[in-house]
Amino acid sequence: MMPAIFVLDVPEFLPLVEHARTIDSLKVSGPKLGYFRLDGATHIRLNRKALGFKPAVWHGALTGGLIGHVEHFDNDNLVICNERPAS
Repeated sequence: MMPAIFVLDVPEFLPLVEHARTIDSLKVSGPKLGYFRLDGATHIRLNRKALGFKPAVWHGALTGGLIGHVEHFDNDNLVICNERPAS
């Protein structure tokens, strides 16, 4: 399954949606039912500074939910990858 992030349709998170629209490997859909959906073919990679987010907004970026697993998430970078296969 492709990784996806659901982004709440509020002004604080719109820079994330607008930035995602500039990344060829991401597909943005919505808003639908109050959320945008960002889909990546194999992964989603985002950088806080590129988005202009302050840390509090950055750390709330996943509150809408996700499909896949968090490969990396720190104060500046986020990588969501395909779900890990069941063991």
